[in-house]
Amino acid sequence: MTEYVPLLATSYEISDDGKTYTYHLREGVKFHSGNDFSCKDVEYSIQRTLVTNPPDSGSWILMEPLMGTGGNINDMVGEDADDAAYADAWAKVDNAVVCLDDNTVQFNLQFGDPAFFSKMLFYAGYIVDSQWAIENGMWDGTEATMKDWIGVDLRDSYLQTHMSGTGAYKMLAWEPGIQFSAEKFDGYWGEPAKLQNIVLQQVEENASRIEALKRGDADLVALGSGRADLAKVQGQPGIRITDAADPDGPDWSSVVVGAVFMAQNIATEENPYVGSGQLDGEGIPANFFSDVHVRKCMNYAFDPDTYIEAVHDGVGKPITMALPPSYLGYDDTIPTYSLDLEKATEHCKAAWGGQLWEKGMKFTLLYNTGNLGRQTAAEIVKDGLEAINPKFRIDVKGVQWSDFLGARRAKKLPMSIVGWIPDYADPDNYIHTFYAKGGYYADGSDYSNPEINELDQQARTEVDPKVREFLYSQIGRIAYDDAPVILLPQGVPFRVIRDEVKGDYRNPMLSGSWLWKDMWKE
Repeated sequence: MTEYVPLLATSYEISDDGKTYTYHLREGVKFHSGNDFSCKDVEYSIQRTLVTNPPDSGSWILMEPLMGTGGNINDMVGEDADDAAYADAWAKVDNAVVCLDDNTVQFNLQFGDPAFFSKMLFYAGYIVDSQWAIENGMWDGTEATMKDWIGVDLRDSYLQTHMSGTGAYKMLAWEPGIQFSAEKFDGYWGEPAKLQNIVLQQVEENASRIEALKRGDADLVALGSGRADLAKVQGQPGIRITDAADPDGPDWSSVVVGAVFMAQNIATEENPYVGSGQLDGEGIPANFFSDVHVRKCMNYAFDPDTYIEAVHDGVGKPITMALPPSYLGYDDTIPTYSLDLEKATEHCKAAWGGQLWEKGMKFTLLYNTGNLGRQTAAEIVKDGLEAINPKFRIDVKGVQWSDFLGARRAKKLPMSIVGWIPDYADPDNYIHTFYAKGGYYADGSDYSNPEINELDQQARTEVDPKVREFLYSQIGRIAYDDAPVILLPQGVPFRVIRDEVKGDYRNPMLSGSWLWKDMWKE
């Protein structure tokens, strides 16, 4: 990403220390309710995010820079907090976002955050029609009712099933898991939408989706088997395929980063996935993966070429670090691991003073049922390790997604295969998540490297892009040597769409999609 496209704001300024962001708002904008958009809506929306911040929401993304903590206000003030503590918390909320006038809003951060602009584009920064929301039972925007709304699960609220936005389309109906429909909004401030209606349908059967595309009943579908399904639509009349793998294809790159994480503090009690829980040939101990030789053995025993062939139909690319190649800080000169059973053997023999090689290991590697990519990755791990020592035994087992997540939260998984797509377009969202203390995946696998942690904290507050680029490159090199994860090769993006649909492009922050207002049909 090289530049921002102005929508509800027309211009902005950032202070030299990165702690003050000022946005000049567009005038003449209306919500779908008919209410006027102004600074009070921005103020209400962001303060509402800071006040509610349910535990499993993404509100922490704005809480960290604006309040200095990722937890909600109750977490911030503590269990025995008095009224004065909550008053201080409200003062922080009130100061975090300030209307300088009806069309100018200022954000006051707790620390310089070069990623804040990108963070504001995440869902937690979406602007709510404040008058409409309050009229329909939402928080009234005052300190007096703040405590009643802290941590409230908003999935049961009026706004879960109703909308009043400012976009070119307004919601008509939503049947969760079945269909969503929207119609053109005549009061849109920008160029009028070209299509009258938009319908999104959830169709479980992959074959049914493909047939709907062939008939022209659907304009765009998700291919359940990915690139392997291209042969089913290639050459079909009325269907256009845009493939970044073609020599003259677009310069698209994936923003999906997948990895096999190795837990360094496994909960071994009453854990069926670690065998005996000891390094005795019948299990593995809690700290098994804390030995770097174990982690390097796992990396050298993994065959990325087999993964690319099986998962990406032969069209994929290894990545050097847990960051999309299109992002600031990605360093393509960092080496990558490839299948090398001699080196895998060397490191496994060195692990745990030779005990691992002599005694062997046994554990279970889970994947979520139905995810063929993760199943394939698990089987490649198993095949590589069992090929170098008959005392290495890895069971591969598929479980429901909810069971997988539960076991991961309980820290019972020796290895877990997961992926990440960006919440916001900044390297911080990947590097901190995968490698650094406080990051979602790093903490989930109890990985902590002091050198990486220090560089990460520098990069999170450094406002000079060139310095940040260097810092992230350094983190990538350290991570290669420390091998906390097995990085999975990325696929190459493509799109299958009806030929009569025009105006499509690829926005990786919209899951590779686009804004409906930019589309038309011929």
